[in-house]
Amino acid sequence: MEKNVIDIINRDFKSEEVMLVINELSSITLNHVMAASEYNLKNTRVSILKLAKGNINEVIELTKSAKIDFRDVIMWATQEE
Repeated sequence: MEKNVIDIINRDFKSEEVMLVINELSSITLNHVMAASEYNLKNTRVSILKLAKGNINEVIELTKSAKIDFRDVIMWATQEE
C-alpha cells in the first residue's frame, strides 16, 4: 500500500486499529476498480479514509460500497470538499 495512505491511517486511527484498516483497504483490488488503474485504486482508498474520519466502522461500510462501485465513494469524497 502507498506510503501516503499508510500515513493517513496512522494519523487518523488508533494504533490497535491500524492493521484492521490496512487489511480492509487491501481487500479492494484492481478488479474492484474495473482494473482501470493503480491511480483509481489509490484514489478509492484515500476517499474511504477521508469519508471515514477515523471511524473503523465507516471504513468497513465504505469498503463494501467501493467493491460494488468505487466511483460512488470517490464522488462522495469530492462532494465533501
